[in-house]
Amino acid sequence: MIVKNWMRKNPDIIPSDLSAKAAIQEFETKKVPFLAVVDDGRFKGFIARRDLREAASWTISTQDIFEIQYFNEKLKVRDIMVRKPVTLSIDDSVENAIKKGSRFGRSFLPVMDGDRLVGTLSNRDFTQALSQLLGEGEGVVGVTIELNGDSKTTIKEILEEFFAADVKINGFFTLKNPNNGANRLIIRFDIKYLKKITPVIKEKGYRLLEEATYKDNNIS
Repeated sequence: MIVKNWMRKNPDIIPSDLSAKAAIQEFETKKVPFLAVVDDGRFKGFIARRDLREAASWTISTQDIFEIQYFNEKLKVRDIMVRKPVTLSIDDSVENAIKKGSRFGRSFLPVMDGDRLVGTLSNRDFTQALSQLLGEGEGVVGVTIELNGDSKTTIKEILEEFFAADVKINGFFTLKNPNNGANRLIIRFDIKYLKKITPVIKEKGYRLLEEATYKDNNIS
């Protein structure tokens, strides 16, 4: 998985000389947690909505007319933004992006093509990707089966059993059990196939860990 195929393209940008007050309005309009700072086509850094809100809250709490006036009239994005942030290359792997974000404690990473900002990758993007994998809002069921032995053979056998039962599979992927390292197979399929799936799992003696229904953005 390469960053350029998963990044959010054409990111929202603001100039560094924009006032903090105006920047807050930009955040409220765009409904994003971060904004890239670009001057004359050159990437300068990024600013977080949280940092702006904290600055505003601190200013209000002081009840100092001069501090409030400074925030409203003189404080600029460049005074608060993160300069020279950790960045990604469009050719980086998504796996490396996750490691880099974890290593440096960043939930937002600008993506560069040379010295040009071309996109962003954030924890929110990973969360949305996970939601898609799980089928959130699609009206599907996900079953989780813990695998034993040769995982490749086991996955093949399990899927063939479901196909033989005339079950349409929407998607599947594997994750490791964080406690013992065993592979877990997550299979997604339409809710109408649930009555066909359960007997197959029980008959074959597969270790069923859970069933989760994803419908109307709620998990039951």
